[in-house]
Amino acid sequence: MPLHKTTSYRTQRGLTLVELMVTVAVLAILASIGIPGFQALVAQNRATSTANDLLASLQFARSAAIANGQDITVCPGATDCTSGGQWEGGWIVLGEDGSGNPEILRAQASPGSSIDIDGAEEWVFSNTGTLEGQTIIDFDIQVASAERTVCMSLAGNARIIDGDETCP
Repeated sequence: MPLHKTTSYRTQRGLTLVELMVTVAVLAILASIGIPGFQALVAQNRATSTANDLLASLQFARSAAIANGQDITVCPGATDCTSGGQWEGGWIVLGEDGSGNPEILRAQASPGSSIDIDGAEEWVFSNTGTLEGQTIIDFDIQVASAERTVCMSLAGNARIIDGDETCP
């Protein structure tokens, strides 16, 4: 009977230190490539979301002006249009109740930090849905490198464009 040399095989469990370090290095490289693109995507989404919120408030104000047969104002602030607030802090849609007193029809909270909004002090829609005493209006909304513009014509038609375009 021949003598056999017996070898014992140990089953490997887990990862070796070299395999773990290679995996961590690959993940670090992928993260360094992906994070800047993700930040740009987040900035674009925040700018678009803020522009959509502002556009929705403007369209609501125009509809309310037509439906109620009265002037409706959209302005920055939380309680009234006389405080001279900043658009970044939120805005309100202001009408009048049946007694002629100011009434907040809709309020929009602040869209968050690091957002710059440049535009008119207030927008007033007449009972016909047109803008009163103003030319074509635009709002520039900027978040980091992403920019959106809300354009509204005197007739009350509005749309959102990219920041590198100009309002027609």
